[in-house]
Amino acid sequence: MKSLFITAPGKIELVARETPRPGPDDLLLAPLAIGLCRTDAELADGSMIYLRDGRSSLPLTPGHEWVARVAGKGSHVEGFAIGDMVVGECSIGCGTCAKCRAGDYHQCETRAETGIMKQEGAMTGYFRFPAASAHKLPEDIAIEDAVFAEPSAVALRAVLRARFQQGDSILVVGAGTIGWLAAAIAMDSYGVSVAVLEPDMERMQRVAAIGARVPEPDERFDVVIEASGNSNGLKSALERLASNGRLVAVSLTGCAAHAVDIDRIVVSDQSLTGSLGSPGVWSHMLELLGRGRMRPSVLITGRYRLSEAREAYAALLENRPGTGKLLILPDDEDRL
Repeated sequence: MKSLFITAPGKIELVARETPRPGPDDLLLAPLAIGLCRTDAELADGSMIYLRDGRSSLPLTPGHEWVARVAGKGSHVEGFAIGDMVVGECSIGCGTCAKCRAGDYHQCETRAETGIMKQEGAMTGYFRFPAASAHKLPEDIAIEDAVFAEPSAVALRAVLRARFQQGDSILVVGAGTIGWLAAAIAMDSYGVSVAVLEPDMERMQRVAAIGARVPEPDERFDVVIEASGNSNGLKSALERLASNGRLVAVSLTGCAAHAVDIDRIVVSDQSLTGSLGSPGVWSHMLELLGRGRMRPSVLITGRYRLSEAREAYAALLENRPGTGKLLILPDDEDRL
């Protein structure tokens, strides 16, 4: 089989490897589709914060957004059968420390993150994955909707972290994958109007198609979810935040520092909250996807085989206007 490795910033290689064997608590998974996101771009160009602070290092096999088929399982694994369709979490805690016991396994000091640090990602023919972090798909979720399970869980947690109250006005900054999903989840779960700030017309059209609106020029919001992945988006989010407002930042920008007017936050009684990962929300997220009202596959604008990964990453890094979700699909010769 072949595996994709990011071996150095800007260098992507496909390497022939033996098919791995699952450990006693693992699943052996055959990926069916893998999504590319801005974190993958930051891993590829070396700007990702974990590479900068030493928590992760190259080479690594990326791929944290995926749907896969169970091809094998370890001797201790229960609840999964060969052929099951599954998705899996990014954050994998040790399970025994105080943070893990409290449900904050995404902040475990020794955690792994799928395709990012300590846990191989899905851009390969087959990979081992801990069964405790995998989830069986509900029936009738299409593969190209299921591949959005991980970003949907990230967006859902950001929405929940915003602590919506009746009557709140809501703005999402950025209409990429996470922004689109956050807007869709807020509208579906709370029945509220959501404004979206997005300069890319094609992305704005995609989120407008599910009911989002463009904010008025001087409009301020009680809740702002920052999902743009750039410093200009964070600036706009702060400018649009009303007094007593709550800003949830869910995107990584790849920048080491941002200018933030702390005095304004203090005198306006505003709060700024980060939202990392998706701990504790996967059952809720799968229930939302299973309803069938959210069809995130409409965001897909490109499909590439694993053997075409270099072209896929070039398109991801170029990020041309209108670019949506790019998928990596398996090569048939890598299947048993």
